[in-house]
Amino acid sequence: MSNHDHYEVVMPKLGLVMTEALLVQWYQQHGDWVENNEPLFALESDKSTIEIEAPASGYLEIVVPEGQTVPVMTPVAYLVAAKETFTAVPKQVPPTFAQVVPHAEHDQTLAVENEDAGEMIRATPKARRLARQRGLDLAGRRGSGLRAMVVSKDLERFIQPVPTNATPIARKMATDCGLDLKHVTGTGARGQITREDVTRTLATIVAGSSEATVHSLPPAKKLPLSGLRAVIAERLAASWQERPQVTLTSEVDVANLVSARRQLIAETGKKVGFNAFFVLAAAWALREHPHVNVCLTSSELVTLTNINIGVAVDTERGLLAPVVRDADKKSIISLDTEIANLAQRAQDGDSLPDELTGGTFTITNLGAFGIDAFTPIINPPQTAVLGIGRIAPRPYAVGRQLEVRDTVTLSLSFDHRLIDGAPAARFLQRIAELIQRPIALLGFDHESG
Repeated sequence: MSNHDHYEVVMPKLGLVMTEALLVQWYQQHGDWVENNEPLFALESDKSTIEIEAPASGYLEIVVPEGQTVPVMTPVAYLVAAKETFTAVPKQVPPTFAQVVPHAEHDQTLAVENEDAGEMIRATPKARRLARQRGLDLAGRRGSGLRAMVVSKDLERFIQPVPTNATPIARKMATDCGLDLKHVTGTGARGQITREDVTRTLATIVAGSSEATVHSLPPAKKLPLSGLRAVIAERLAASWQERPQVTLTSEVDVANLVSARRQLIAETGKKVGFNAFFVLAAAWALREHPHVNVCLTSSELVTLTNINIGVAVDTERGLLAPVVRDADKKSIISLDTEIANLAQRAQDGDSLPDELTGGTFTITNLGAFGIDAFTPIINPPQTAVLGIGRIAPRPYAVGRQLEVRDTVTLSLSFDHRLIDGAPAARFLQRIAELIQRPIALLGFDHESG
C-alpha cells in the first residue's frame, strides 16, 4: 500500500516482452467492496486474455475505464480501506498515459471556445482534428484523458455508442469490425449480446443475406483486420515479401513410428501424440545442423544457442505457436505433456506473452485435417518451418517391391538468403531418418539421465 488507507492496483507485467495490455473488463463496479483474491478485471495482451485478482480488500475506485490500453505497472484502480476516504485517493495518474507511451497523443490541456454552444472544449489537437474531419461536435463531451480531456480513442465511442447490455468481448469485436450493435440480437442472459451473436451477424453480412445490416456499415470497413488477425497478417506478409522462401518435400515411411507410438501408449497408459516425436526429431536435427537454427538481424547472422520450437495451434482468435523451450533436452513424454498444456492455454486464450515468443523454429501439422502436403510460411525472424501432413497408408517402394505402408509428407520451407538448397535437404533428410527409426528418440531421456 502507498499509505495506510488505500492499495494501488496496477496493470501487471506478465512476461519479459509485455509492455502494455488492453483493460477488457471490470468484474466489479466503481465503489463496490472487493475481497482479496476476488476476480477484479480482465486484461488482453497481443495474444491472450487473462483474469487478474484483487491484491487486497477494499472499496474499488476505478481510474482507468474498460477499453483503454495501459502500460504495465501503471495504476488502474485503488482499493480504499474506508468509504469515507474514497475521495481522498490520489489522482495523479492520467488515464491517457501520454507521459509513458511514446505513441500517445501529446499530453496537454487544451480549452477551446465553442462559438456555437459557448462551452469550453477540452481535447488534444489530434482529437480536435479528427472531430472536424468527421463533423463531430465535442462540446460537452467528457473524454478518458487527463482531467476528462477528449483523446482520439474517445471519438469512436462518441460516434457509435453501443448498448451496455453486451459483453466486453462483443463490444470490442463490434468496434473492430465497424459493426453497429443495434443491429445485433442478443441471445445471452437477459438479452445480452455475446461474442457468438456478433460472429453470427458478421457471417450473415458476409453471406449478403442482410442488406439492412450491410448498409449500416461504412462501405470500406465491412471486415477490417484487427487484433490477433491483424498481427498474423502483418507478420506473414512481411515474411513472404522479405524472404525468398523455398519449400522442399519428402515422403517418409513411418510404419516404425506408428508401431513405436502404439507400444509407448500401451506401456505408459498415456496417449502420446505424434507431434512430440516430430518436435524431438526436429530438435535433434537442429542441434546437428546449427546453420538452420539462425536468425538475421539488420547487420549480422546470429546462430542461436537454444533450440526453442514453436508448435502451431489453431484457435478461435487465429493461429498461435506456443514455444517449447530447450526441446532437444526433453523426453518424448515430457514434450507431449508440455505441448498439450501449451496448446490448451492457447485455445483458452490464457497464454502468457513469454509462451508465444522466443521460438527458433516452428512445426505446423495439418494432418488432422486430411492434408497430405502444403507450403508452410516462415514465422519471422526464424529461418525455417516444418509442415507435417497426414499419416496414411499409401503404396510405397520397399527395395524393388511395392507395399502399402504408413507414410507422411514433410514440407520444409526455408529462407534461401541464409540456407542453400543442399544443406536444407540434408537437414530435412536427418529429420526423416530420426522419424523412420524412432527407437533412438524413445531411448533418450534427459530428465532421468
